[in-house]
Amino acid sequence: MKRDFRTIFEPNAASIKLSHESKIYLSGSCFTENIGKKMSELKFTALINPFGISYNPISIHQSLRLIDASEINSEVDEGIHFSYDLHSELNSNSEENFRINVQQAIDTQNNFLKTNSTIILSYGTAWVYEENATGKIVTNCHKQPSNLFTKRLLTVAEIVASWEFTKEYLAENFPDKNYIFTVSPVRHLKDGFRENQLSKSTLHLAVEEICKNESNCHYFPAYELVQDDLRDYRFYKEDLLHPNETAVQYIWEYFSETYFSKGTQLINQQIEKLNTSLQHRAFQPDSAKHQKFLLNLKSKIKAFQLANNLDFQTEIDFLKTQII
Repeated sequence: MKRDFRTIFEPNAASIKLSHESKIYLSGSCFTENIGKKMSELKFTALINPFGISYNPISIHQSLRLIDASEINSEVDEGIHFSYDLHSELNSNSEENFRINVQQAIDTQNNFLKTNSTIILSYGTAWVYEENATGKIVTNCHKQPSNLFTKRLLTVAEIVASWEFTKEYLAENFPDKNYIFTVSPVRHLKDGFRENQLSKSTLHLAVEEICKNESNCHYFPAYELVQDDLRDYRFYKEDLLHPNETAVQYIWEYFSETYFSKGTQLINQQIEKLNTSLQHRAFQPDSAKHQKFLLNLKSKIKAFQLANNLDFQTEIDFLKTQII
């Protein structure tokens, strides 16, 4: 009998390695937001979902291939301009501003892809909605009437074919990339319990086909870490669908052991200590003791910034406003 009542994952070696010199693009489900936030806090150069969160593989792939805002069809409802291809965060109350938002997102993405080294894609669901008028898979229904769409499950072949097409585009326009794929551990129970399992299984099979025999492609087991290792509602938020902060931290530690060298992990630990110090709030901020603490912290951050070639200017500027 396992006395801890757990099955524990051990980090698998990965040929892909990341450091603070890496530029990391993340796209897809909430997992990318969680991991991307951790990376940003630890001073990695990361671009996270420039078009907003996407859940299905087809939409994630499509966003990687965008070149110009004119490719995007727009709709308008009660004065709000939007696109079924994009998240609502790009919506605007004018067509012109909507196009500007989209083009800015495209330019930000493509400029980043010119120089970045690794792309992380997180698939959330294989269930998609097709617009009845066009037969096109949408990224977001924008709360439009359900009779405008038809829901269906993607096939493994569809997902793989979509990725192969996207991979060729990336190889031609943004070559020399490494790819990390993951299946989001977030449960999509609005689809149904069994339907969620069918969806996740489809995604797993597709990723297996995509990464098979590809040295620049790696699967990260976020799904298994939550479903098979933690495996307890204590590690979910109150909705019982999304992993909570404890689970996210556990996944992050596994991610770190998989993709970071010991040296990079040490730098991360040092940054975490600095961040903890920055979050300290004194009861008497004007006291001599706290002012000395702030001055010492500022000196530490400047020295660390210089030694590791990392940007802490925002933090230094904040400390300047606190020092009398």
